[in-house]
Amino acid sequence: MTQTIWFSEHSLRLRADVRPDGSITTQRSAVRGMSVERHLGDGFTEHRFADGDGLLATGCGGPTAQAADTLREVQDRPVFEVTAQHRDTLTTIAAETGADLVLGVAQQQVAAGDPDHVRSTHRFVATLLLTLTGADGTTHSQSIRWNPTDDPTTVVAAAMRTAVQMRGRLDMPSAEEPPPDADLVLLPGFAGAFFHEIVGHPMEADVVASGTSYLGERLGHRVAPPWLTVIDGGHMAAGGYRSAFDDEGADCVTTRLIDRGVTGRPMNDLALALRLNTTRTGHGRRQSYRHPAIPRMTHTAAVVEPGVEVEEPAGDWIAPRGLRLDMMNIASGAFVFHAPISVLHRADGTTARLGPLRIVGDGTSALAKLRPYAHQVAGYLRATGGCGKLGQYPVLVSFANAGFRLPAGSVGIRAVADA
Repeated sequence: MTQTIWFSEHSLRLRADVRPDGSITTQRSAVRGMSVERHLGDGFTEHRFADGDGLLATGCGGPTAQAADTLREVQDRPVFEVTAQHRDTLTTIAAETGADLVLGVAQQQVAAGDPDHVRSTHRFVATLLLTLTGADGTTHSQSIRWNPTDDPTTVVAAAMRTAVQMRGRLDMPSAEEPPPDADLVLLPGFAGAFFHEIVGHPMEADVVASGTSYLGERLGHRVAPPWLTVIDGGHMAAGGYRSAFDDEGADCVTTRLIDRGVTGRPMNDLALALRLNTTRTGHGRRQSYRHPAIPRMTHTAAVVEPGVEVEEPAGDWIAPRGLRLDMMNIASGAFVFHAPISVLHRADGTTARLGPLRIVGDGTSALAKLRPYAHQVAGYLRATGGCGKLGQYPVLVSFANAGFRLPAGSVGIRAVADA
């Protein structure tokens, strides 16, 4: 049976670059339009789109009058503007911290649903990325949340605290090479991208259905210790991407990708739910109305189950910052991550800064060898970035993780030239 989905939006992506000398450069991109998708069965979808509300006049899968009003209404909602007060706050932070700043804003006024029932929502995320440069030319970046309605002094204080911490790492003595027998510790809030890549993408239903997911081959089987759970859901992120429903109007469901060590349920959209004869998880997302919805992550969180005793490293350990993926083979689980800056914690209590590192391993081995390091869960988000699956970039995603330890030898760690 054919099912029809309507989607309407007025969305904004904004980036403001602020230098310590007070100069500000702003890039702004807004879109306003609608799409309609007809799901024809067995995964086949017909997608049509148009700017503005012109699609309503074409007669294709026409919505009810009430639904049409909702689709039009979100396009008339205003989007964010940088005010003089915002500019003053940003220039104050840049001057007092000496950091290059990037304010990122991602905003969506959205309506989605079937022809009989369309609902609307407002999604808004803003972050401030600070970048400092050390005396030896090493750069260090970190993002904090930014709420434009907060008292400016609160934002300045948060940025100052972050800058002091960053400067402390840049001022550490440098170490040439990582010790060969050091553990890798994924600190709370600094390893979300790790689980996004090695667990999230392999557990999206289109990847699983294609037969090219190393985790899809092991659905219902143990792949990690029983204290590890990895979940995803756009409704649960207090400090990240948040929405009660996806870009097809389906409720966002907390989906256990790894459930206490066992591979759980893939994330799906309507097309994959119909094809696989299962219920929807609320992961149908799109870059804009010009793109069809596909299964994608929202807010991915890796946690240590309550009551599990955490473990401190016995010897040297390395804490990477700013992990980003260089390469992953979803079929085999092989990965290469890049860490632009890391801190070496030696067994004697001293610390040193490590330059860029390459972290090489595979998902099957890494998940099996994980050890619990901290119960605390912290989040991370950067509104100027996003996920680029199948060419749809950037789609906003956020991360959260507890602390985890990969014992020495679980992954390969080596210093690389910063390219």
